[in-house]
Amino acid sequence: MRKKIAGGLLILLYIVTGFLREFIFVNINEQSRVTYYHDADSHVSPSLHFLSGWSYAALYYSKWLLTVLFAIVFALLAAITVKTIFNEREKIRITLISYGIIFILGSLFYLAGSLTGMIDSTYNIARFLAGLTETPALLVILIASFLVLRKSE
Repeated sequence: MRKKIAGGLLILLYIVTGFLREFIFVNINEQSRVTYYHDADSHVSPSLHFLSGWSYAALYYSKWLLTVLFAIVFALLAAITVKTIFNEREKIRITLISYGIIFILGSLFYLAGSLTGMIDSTYNIARFLAGLTETPALLVILIASFLVLRKSE
């Protein structure tokens, strides 16, 4: 019973972290719009008004750094969740490798598009893959797979 409660709380923390990530990115995007267009009508949350002092480039590149940071945080939370639910090293390793491979694949699609001048074709794929590492979707798929695997053994 304790394991289920701990797993549930970790999944809840994972979801809350997702909302925090979304809040930060939406506000950075809004501040980017305000900065780029020199618009006085800002809808940035008061808690993030310090972003108004940042240049457009700083806002843009901060999203790259935050994407990597949140991907790492989500991978670690997923690994802890899998450890709590299954307590098997192999499943933890599979979880971390899955997050890493998907994030690297997304980065490669973005890089390939940038190098070939076809960013319009590859950006959506890269964004989708990065999104898998920053939402509960991949964790849900992994847990479901592990449960199915457990029943088939």
